[in-house]
Amino acid sequence: MPLREIIGKATAFGLVSLACIGGGFFAFYGSHSYNDYVSVYLPFFLWIVGAGVGGIGTLLVLGIIADGRRRQKEEALHITPRPGPLGPPPPWGMGDVGRPGSGVVKMGEHPRPMGGGVVRVVSSRASNLDAPLLIGALLVWTLVMLIWLAPR
Repeated sequence: MPLREIIGKATAFGLVSLACIGGGFFAFYGSHSYNDYVSVYLPFFLWIVGAGVGGIGTLLVLGIIADGRRRQKEEALHITPRPGPLGPPPPWGMGDVGRPGSGVVKMGEHPRPMGGGVVRVVSSRASNLDAPLLIGALLVWTLVMLIWLAPR
């Protein structure tokens, strides 16, 4: 299970929840002006937000744990039980497929690349300006199309 993610999210949601609940207590017991009507509802709002953040954090952490258990279960080796010993190959002649030296599948002695060329590494390089340039080009394209296709 992703322990680092669980600890990080539990800590973050726990701190935010405790901060909201603590702020609600400070807003409730703090001094207030006579005509300060916000301070009447603020503590209750902060308590509700704190409880909501704590609940959402709990659900997310439980979801991460459940997903980790599901992934572990999927990755486990599953062997289908057979009722008895393996049967003979089928009568239509597929018994030799995949066996070395059967003559059914014959490959060359040495592997050759397709086309007789040389195997080369393909690489690409992206700079920090690629994304802003693409976004700028798309904005310019959008403006040009809006002006060009505008009803006259």
